[in-house]
Amino acid sequence: MNKFKNSTILSIKDIREVNRHLYLKTPLYLVLYAVCILSIISRLIDYFVYNVVNLSATIPFLLALVAMFIVFVTNSKNMYKETLSENGNPIEYNYSLENGVITLHTSSGDEKSLPLNEIYKSFETKNCFSIRCRDGSFFIIKKNGFTLGTAEDFKKVFKG
Repeated sequence: MNKFKNSTILSIKDIREVNRHLYLKTPLYLVLYAVCILSIISRLIDYFVYNVVNLSATIPFLLALVAMFIVFVTNSKNMYKETLSENGNPIEYNYSLENGVITLHTSSGDEKSLPLNEIYKSFETKNCFSIRCRDGSFFIIKKNGFTLGTAEDFKKVFKG
């Protein structure tokens, strides 16, 4: 099947799920998590084995961990605010895919077309497909919102 239609209304839970995938699987964040954990383990070894307390080496990594958490929360809140209309109602995103072009229509009147060859990166989470475009735009498509076609068939289009 080459035609798909999808109606998506995003919740904060959906956006957090996508952000978790983005932040937890980015190489820089993985390195920072690993360094922070190793630093904490080495401080515990210092304390329990050598009876030395040296927290000064751990503080920068703990600050990096806190900063990463703040960025995650802020980005989630900002993305969620962008999915609401001026009066606070959720915006409905209607996607269609036909002849290699994804077309987006929103309940707030916005429209955008995206040829599949303009996709920079796409990934799948438990409940959503996420598409990052070369122009910096980002589409989140809920799996349970398909009215024409299925999520599995849609997934095959991106794998091919």
